Amino acid sequence: MKAFFILLLTDLCIGFHSPHGWEIVISSCLEHFGFVHNKHVISCFVSTFPVILDTVFKYLIFRHLNRISPSIVATYHTMNE
Repeated sequence: MKAFFILLLTDLCIGFHSPHGWEIVISSCLEHFGFVHNKHVISCFVSTFPVILDTVFKYLIFRHLNRISPSIVATYHTMNE
């Protein structure tokens, strides 16, 4: 159950399943700040930023869970295998 909630929370926050959504958000931010819409920059950002964000998020979860309970860390390792 713990592993399910960790995965669910990570997928909801990161959203690998929605590259089009990331493109819309980035395009809107670029327009809001007055930058030129560049399809290549947006494509590179969409392909790298969610991965980096997911890695940082999972690291923070692992670091926090390691302090709370070693059994949760074992569950997390099993979940990633």
